[in-house]
Amino acid sequence: MFSVPRLQCGAIAPSPDAPIFVHIDLLIVGLCNWMLHHFAILSTSVILTDFKKKEVINSSFYLAAICILLEVGALPSRRGGFTCNDPALAYPHTGDTFSISFVAAITVIVPFLVMWGVETILHQDDEYTMKKNKLISSAKTASLMYRDYIYGSVVNLTVLEVVKCVVGSPRPTFFDLCQPDKARTCNNSEYVSSYTCTSTKYSRYLQIDSSRSFPSAHASLSIYCGFFIAWYLQRRAFSWRSRSVLVVPLLQTLAVLYAAVCALSRLTDRRHHWWDVLAGAVMGFLTVLYTVLVLCKNFSQPSVVSTSDISSSDGNNHQSVRRLLASEPRVVVP
Repeated sequence: MFSVPRLQCGAIAPSPDAPIFVHIDLLIVGLCNWMLHHFAILSTSVILTDFKKKEVINSSFYLAAICILLEVGALPSRRGGFTCNDPALAYPHTGDTFSISFVAAITVIVPFLVMWGVETILHQDDEYTMKKNKLISSAKTASLMYRDYIYGSVVNLTVLEVVKCVVGSPRPTFFDLCQPDKARTCNNSEYVSSYTCTSTKYSRYLQIDSSRSFPSAHASLSIYCGFFIAWYLQRRAFSWRSRSVLVVPLLQTLAVLYAAVCALSRLTDRRHHWWDVLAGAVMGFLTVLYTVLVLCKNFSQPSVVSTSDISSSDGNNHQSVRRLLASEPRVVVP
């Protein structure tokens, strides 16, 4: 038996004067990470055979813990300077159309529900599954792909947080959120590299977050989640012969639309510069390619497609197994 490390969160709690939405967002993000942690324990204890359980669980949890510590400012990070009176940093802070709690919930929950539903519909009883419960069997099949999806999302989020902390780019709402002390005394287009935030209007979390514009995590996570769902539905659920031929394109459109609207909202909310959103979208799309093509084998590995008729080669493998079983010599007892 091994013990799973626990994150001590007392040091990263938001200040008491922080707005209520900051507390709610951090609470929901924490709940999502708790769900990921316990799902990893459950799934690996049942189906994980290629990796050692302890290393996978601990590695995933440590990465998630690092992301949280970086996000809330518990670990040191770089703060980039600013140009005095820069109009690109002088927009007022008006909040987020899509909060981080909403994006985290969509990223963690929706893909598994979609995969579970599709695998349940595609599930067919055969020699291997006829004695198992349909929902449990399809949940195990979906969890194989979900494990790879979560691994990709954790890698994506870790890279995002590290880049944010290394670059330290100020947001378009930097002056409003931070209210740097040097902004009152600098002249013309002077570049200021050392400053202190003096804002009393916003919490310490938002003041730290004001220097983490590049790249956009919202854009990266939404692109990753939306395109993964669309790609999965195309490979696993779409068929011209199906009566639900129009349902799959509709779901794909909603997934891609969510990704596009969430990413573009970062521009309309003045929370990111256009290059932040572009870089985040590219990182999210590259992570989708890595997850689908490398980890999930384009949703065609035998352990995944055993309940689907999409891959003809695997269907032939099943028929071969059935023929072997049928051709076994039978011993007749006199």
